[in-house]
Amino acid sequence: MKKLLILVVAMASAMFVACGPSKLEMQEMSSSCDVIIEVRQVLNDSISLMIGNTLYLNSKQVIGDNLFPLLVSTRDPQEIERLTATDIVNSPEDLLKYLRFSSPDMVNFGIVIGETAYNEIGFDENHVVETLKNIFVKVEGGSLILFHEKNGELTAAKKLF
Repeated sequence: MKKLLILVVAMASAMFVACGPSKLEMQEMSSSCDVIIEVRQVLNDSISLMIGNTLYLNSKQVIGDNLFPLLVSTRDPQEIERLTATDIVNSPEDLLKYLRFSSPDMVNFGIVIGETAYNEIGFDENHVVETLKNIFVKVEGGSLILFHEKNGELTAAKKLF
């Protein structure tokens, strides 16, 4: 009886794993995003970085209701170490305008929750996702996909709208 129960649990687990997107499907989903917001802990810094079409959102800046004003510095992907001025983004509307500089026709968004984001004391994934979702839902015809990352690889994906 015990072996049968273990077998049933193992089959159910395999069934749930098979229902999620494969690694290739997750990569395709992420590459279809016009803008990606990667939420992660940025050690020894208090700003977020915009590199190409990816905003590396410092998890320190998303704790509680303190997303705005958001401090963002744009970096050239070819010269990451070259420092640039820090921009202050004061509202959700300003964030959308800021993101339009890197992707003028943006409609598809991705949120990646990096494993290091959880190292920040007070980090609440649900709050961050809901806050960003409320911003991106304003873009007509848009889509939003939530990803999770571990060791530099996408581990899960879920379409939010």
